[in-house]
Amino acid sequence: MGPYSYDCPASILDLLGPPGNEYAAQWREQCRQRLALTTRRKPAPGDMLVLAEPLTFTDGQSERSFRVVRSGRKTTLRRVSDGVGVKISKLMSRAWTIVPPPAAPSAS
Repeated sequence: MGPYSYDCPASILDLLGPPGNEYAAQWREQCRQRLALTTRRKPAPGDMLVLAEPLTFTDGQSERSFRVVRSGRKTTLRRVSDGVGVKISKLMSRAWTIVPPPAAPSAS
């Protein structure tokens, strides 16, 4: 038995000495990987968010790419394929990349 949660803060991990066994080393690595995911910048309106793996939603649609949009004071995700608004649980703990919006052409 050992820890099964990987949400140890970096401030605590930094205080720990060398791991006593391989299990402890793996747990610390999992914690560091989670920290790397959760400390990324949050997607902003206009960004396209691309997941590492496609998600299948309750309507049967599978998707990897989502447009980040502002709806009033709320920021939401819409599937690129059909524009349907979706919620993705634990978004900041998932592997994804951000494709920034295209730059506006400069006036010459």
